[in-house]
Amino acid sequence: MPTQKEELQLNTQQDMSSEDIYVLKKLFTEYVSLYRLELNSGKYEILRLVENTNAKQLVGEEHTIFADYDEFTRRYADAFVPETEQEEFLDWHKCENLKKRLQEKESLTYYYHSVSKDGKDSYYEAYAVKGKADGKNFYIFLGYRNVDVILYKEKAIQEQLQKALDEAKLSNEIIEAIAKSYQYISRIDIAKDWFEEIANRDAENMNYKKSGEVTSGNRNACKKFVAEEYQEAFLKFADITTLPVRMKNEETIVMEYQMKDGNWHKLRFIEKKRDKDGNLTHVLCAIRSISDVKKKEQELLQQVAEARKDAALKSRFLSNMSHDIRTPINGIIGMTELADRYPDNPEIQKKCREKLLESARHLVSMVNDILDMNKLETEQFVENDIPFNLAAVLNRVNTDQQMQAGKKKIDYVVDWKKSELNHMYLMGNPVYIEKLLTVITDNAVKFTKPGGNVSVWCREISEDDERAFYEFGCSDNGIGMSEEFAGHAFEMFSQENKTSRTQYEGTGFGLAIAKKITERLGGTIEIKSKKNCGTTVTMTIPFKTGVQNLMQYTENVNTESTEDIPLEGLHALIAEDNELNLEIAKLMLEEKGICVECAADGKEAVAKFEESEPGYYDVIFMDIMMPYMNGWDATRKIRTLQRPDADKIPIIAMSANAFAEDIIKSHISGMNWHLTKPIDADKLMTALKECIRKNNIR
Repeated sequence: MPTQKEELQLNTQQDMSSEDIYVLKKLFTEYVSLYRLELNSGKYEILRLVENTNAKQLVGEEHTIFADYDEFTRRYADAFVPETEQEEFLDWHKCENLKKRLQEKESLTYYYHSVSKDGKDSYYEAYAVKGKADGKNFYIFLGYRNVDVILYKEKAIQEQLQKALDEAKLSNEIIEAIAKSYQYISRIDIAKDWFEEIANRDAENMNYKKSGEVTSGNRNACKKFVAEEYQEAFLKFADITTLPVRMKNEETIVMEYQMKDGNWHKLRFIEKKRDKDGNLTHVLCAIRSISDVKKKEQELLQQVAEARKDAALKSRFLSNMSHDIRTPINGIIGMTELADRYPDNPEIQKKCREKLLESARHLVSMVNDILDMNKLETEQFVENDIPFNLAAVLNRVNTDQQMQAGKKKIDYVVDWKKSELNHMYLMGNPVYIEKLLTVITDNAVKFTKPGGNVSVWCREISEDDERAFYEFGCSDNGIGMSEEFAGHAFEMFSQENKTSRTQYEGTGFGLAIAKKITERLGGTIEIKSKKNCGTTVTMTIPFKTGVQNLMQYTENVNTESTEDIPLEGLHALIAEDNELNLEIAKLMLEEKGICVECAADGKEAVAKFEESEPGYYDVIFMDIMMPYMNGWDATRKIRTLQRPDADKIPIIAMSANAFAEDIIKSHISGMNWHLTKPIDADKLMTALKECIRKNNIR
């Protein structure tokens, strides 16, 4: 502790801030030499300097202010620092260098070697800390203290540690390597049948003795902890009397076993010492838990099993697709060749065209099912909820299926007694709902013979503050299925009879797709069927309620006939970059007397609409994937134009993009309808007439 004489006279330090004074008080009691240094000028002030220090010999008795700290440290180095260490000492203490380093740091520490006049070696710590700094001055405090005691203590500790390591008869390199992976390590003297615990990182759960007889200890531990089915193997492996023979040419042996609590352990014996004849005398015993590893192994085995299952399913898929795809392709090729042989026979030509169209549509249906299933299997389900009119969705599905059923002489009935719609306007995914209902009703029509009947219904079964729960049903008196097969009906490629694949065309994905969609929508699906009696499929699906505005996303239910709506004289703009697709659409429209203009991409379509007089175009048909500007962006651009017809003109998507997210994107972009390629002429005209009716064109 400083004497009264040595106490700092803080009242003389008029240019010090309160922060500086605080720092100074902290340093004053710790350091035998203390300086205040201005780095720009090199001026320094000695604040404390105790007796019997080397610096005291240079300064003398008087505490004063000196002009050049660099000169002071040079003199000190010449007098007390070994010649080989002087350059480093001076480099650290140079004012210029201290300033550079302390501009980025708050403090610096440096250790150096000092030799007194009588030849005594000492080691010091130099500590520099920032003080007051402004544009003109840059003050720091420099403190020095002897660290011999610290170094001696550290040296003594190191010597003790080295002695302990030298005395140890174990290789620490081996132990450290083992300890990283193993929870328990012991040293075993084979001749003495004795063990000593070295490490136990899991002492609570591995409650083994610290030392004792190996053989009896193994028997007790085995009986207490090891699962019965592994006890015999454990005792045989842990028998140290046979270790010298078993490890004659081995450095380590290992076994895995299960504990009574279900966990798995790995036991390893590691060579430690042999006698002059090479006989094993000492080993290390290491134990660790491998439950996590075993769990991962089981998971891997399960993944392998699933991969094999997937491979088998893929093989089955390719086999089925090879047949199913070749069938319509064969029909297309065969009918084309037949038509070429009878160019002048109108009846055969008509029949060939019908079969060509039928085969092509079947091929498209298969591709759509495959792509839909892939989307659902790979978690690419669209979560977008948009407002929609449920009645409009039901109307579209039932209208299409009634047409298909009529072609087969099947009575398709909408059971209005069961159908109750308290909430017509809902939030959800209308595209997936329409896909789901189409799959179910299409299946019913497909597997019902001519003269049969299909009945469908929809009713609201319950509601809460936010949601309404709807039941969708479809019942037929078709071929049905056995009770045993009904449990597998939702599996891919499921068709009960082998002949079904040829008698009833399809991918076998229908019900599998329906189940996936239903589950993704948060609903349930069940099937009841009886062989040769028919099938009933029932789905329950929740929807959000409280929808206010549907004008942007949905169509009104068509309660008026569109048969009498004239198309002749309408002006249509088609945006399509594919020449063949453009030609097909153009011919379909011109056949109805519609005047058609064309644009090669979305950017050109926007330009043509913008340059035209308001009301000149009655409808725009827009492809989606086009260069320069896609159909969605083009639609959004048109909808934002400052002209009276920009937000009213019907825009109908004609796209090969048939996924749910694509259809929803079309609605959200501002399109009124989404037609998927290949374009069906009847559906094209239906969409056009619906848009004309809704928008009061003409």
